[in-house]
Amino acid sequence: MNHDSPERPVEFVAIINSFNRRALLERAVVSLADALRGAQFGSAIIVFEAGSNDGSAEFLKTWRDNNPADNLSVIEAPAGRSSFSDGVNTGCAAAISRFIRCRWLFLYETDNCLTSVEPLEKAITLLNLEPQLAAAGFTVRQHDGKFFGYGMRFPTALSFALGQNLAGQFNLHAPNNSAWQISDGIRWRTCDVVFTSPLVIRRETWEQSNGFDEKSFPFSDVDLDWAWRCARLGWKMAVIASDDIVHDNLEQLSAWSANRALDFHRNRFRLLKRHRGKYVALLKPLLFIRHWLETMILARKSAADPMAKEKLAKRKQMLRTVWSDYS
Repeated sequence: MNHDSPERPVEFVAIINSFNRRALLERAVVSLADALRGAQFGSAIIVFEAGSNDGSAEFLKTWRDNNPADNLSVIEAPAGRSSFSDGVNTGCAAAISRFIRCRWLFLYETDNCLTSVEPLEKAITLLNLEPQLAAAGFTVRQHDGKFFGYGMRFPTALSFALGQNLAGQFNLHAPNNSAWQISDGIRWRTCDVVFTSPLVIRRETWEQSNGFDEKSFPFSDVDLDWAWRCARLGWKMAVIASDDIVHDNLEQLSAWSANRALDFHRNRFRLLKRHRGKYVALLKPLLFIRHWLETMILARKSAADPMAKEKLAKRKQMLRTVWSDYS
């Protein structure tokens, strides 16, 4: 049931993807609901349940029944449409159709936690003050207080050819931040890409951009593609300085992560071809050499390291598929 009233219309809708991470899901929902109960705006929570079998769906049903004022609803993934991008698009479409006064879409993941509603209120204030901003994310930390990355610059062919480890060592993925500035007491800056964990999005931007490209980017790099398309439309992304948001999966990977390495290469190659040009295809010999070197290194380690053996199988797969765009 959706609770929306003229006195307190729902303007802010949180969208959560859920798939077999019940422990994280409970933390995320509890902290989000606690924060939203103190908000000055009407809110709702929509969870896209992608077919969990670990009790996540049962937890959500119990929470919804026991906490009706939190305005939580669950959408079960239809057959063949259970990717991360499917979940975000489905949840956002439901938010816009169910709540006609919805102005803000909040992409929130199971490995997020909020300690207060203040960051959300700051994001709404900033987006109202700065009409060129498509969305606002936040500086985030892990549960132990360590800084966690919030965004990055648009990737280049060089960073892809070098691989994530070397590109990271040379800071090729580091955010291309503007200088910090202050608006109405809010400290913020712009960045090419601000990750969706979490991210407050202006409804108008979401509708103008047609949301995520779920067919081309079902999982990885969908947020990069969306940010790039928004930039071409003239929008910018902001990150707000905050100490009240956690992004930490506590080393509990989702089943969506099982093919992360191959998915990353397939989608990053597709992303660069779309936004940097078809010349990116010329990288294939370099990518083949990198995968060959990685395979040799992992082959030496695999006898004593079961994890290296698993990574070796993935690298062999990439060696076979690099010539066909990792398909």
